Amino acid sequence: MIQTEQELREKLEALGDLDENTRNSVVCSLIGHSKIQSSFWGYFNCGRCRAQVGDSLGGAYRAENVVIIGHGCSTCRANFEALSWRDKIFVPDPFAEVDQPEPQHSEENED
Repeated sequence: MIQTEQELREKLEALGDLDENTRNSVVCSLIGHSKIQSSFWGYFNCGRCRAQVGDSLGGAYRAENVVIIGHGCSTCRANFEALSWRDKIFVPDPFAEVDQPEPQHSEENED
């Protein structure tokens, strides 16, 4: 079992030049899917490899302790702080969209 991020990176380097999608699939195979996930209509996907990891429509999946990409809520932020490198490596910032400053309204453009 891979114990450190350095160990994971060494294994990836040994595999040679991988495209991003292949690398991310390999990472999930080696250390598991990320708890940083996207969600759409009750389906949950790994934020790293995009594989479906849950379906809450039938009540079979409870997204506990996960971070939903695009949420800026206090629960997701607290969950993010509790995650380890295993969940964060090769996953985009889940708060990038919500942390963008609001566009400034310019009064100069008003007629």
